[in-house]
Amino acid sequence: MSDVLSQEEVDSLLSGLSSGKIETETEASTAAQADGLDIYDFGNQQQVIRGRMPTFEVINERFAREVRTSISNLLRTNVDISAESLDTLKFSEFGRSLPVPTSLHVCRLDPFRGHALVVLESQLVFNLIDQFFGGKGSAKSRIEGRDFTAIEEAMVRKVVMACLEDIEKAWHPVYPIKATLVRSEVNPQFAAIVLPEDLVIVSRFEVELEQSAGTLIICLPYSMIEPIRSKLSAGFQAEAEEIDFTWQKRLTEIIYDSEIELRVQLGTTEITGERLLYLKPGDVIQLDQDADEQLVGYVEGHVKFRGFAGVQRGFQALKIADKYYVKG
Repeated sequence: MSDVLSQEEVDSLLSGLSSGKIETETEASTAAQADGLDIYDFGNQQQVIRGRMPTFEVINERFAREVRTSISNLLRTNVDISAESLDTLKFSEFGRSLPVPTSLHVCRLDPFRGHALVVLESQLVFNLIDQFFGGKGSAKSRIEGRDFTAIEEAMVRKVVMACLEDIEKAWHPVYPIKATLVRSEVNPQFAAIVLPEDLVIVSRFEVELEQSAGTLIICLPYSMIEPIRSKLSAGFQAEAEEIDFTWQKRLTEIIYDSEIELRVQLGTTEITGERLLYLKPGDVIQLDQDADEQLVGYVEGHVKFRGFAGVQRGFQALKIADKYYVKG
């Protein structure tokens, strides 16, 4: 049989289409949906991505802990960072959500193919700079219509390099990678890592400073992580490594550097209002404490120890005799 239609067959086909005897693709799709069937397009990435990725969420939580420590050490103050969301959307939608300027950093995550983005929203950049130079981290700067200064870029680069190291640490138990900074941009149009219609995985992290907050974003093309999708969708087995010793060390340092009120009570007594009114220099008030009795020491208002009063190097002092332990 010939593969070429005759003129009579062409005329018959056109007649059938115009009369409705032959279903078109749109009509067939509508009929299938009416029968309760979903049309599945294997060429559409958005239909391929279904379900949660628990291991990816664990990676984000691990990254939040690691970068929390890194930025806290960089700013020499306590910073709280938490994983906020994990979304899948088209790259064009993601790009439209970013203002100009935005601190965008294109990087490689070998052995993954393609490029990823590390994004710091502009207000977060200004707040980090303010905090680094001794402010409260709540700088109100004019954002639109200006580029970042050399000082701001240098500070941001330190933060981004720390983020890349922490990305490596977060991914290592699942899939070891090497993160490398390729270039930095301020306009989303110049940081296109995939086509506008391609899907990306967007992880958002809330960065809380002393008096402000901002957003840190990691954007990965779906095509980048697709080869290990099964690992990211599977459940994650917790390991001993999950204990964050770095953050534990940081908390210990903060506790050791904390200033605590220590108070020693010499004794108490009660007097009348009349005597209080007539008190003058030279008067002696007798307390309920014997001269050779142990004094009570308080730490932040709680009894912590007992000891004896004395003098050391010309200053009044207390020699601790007994220590009280808080019972759990």
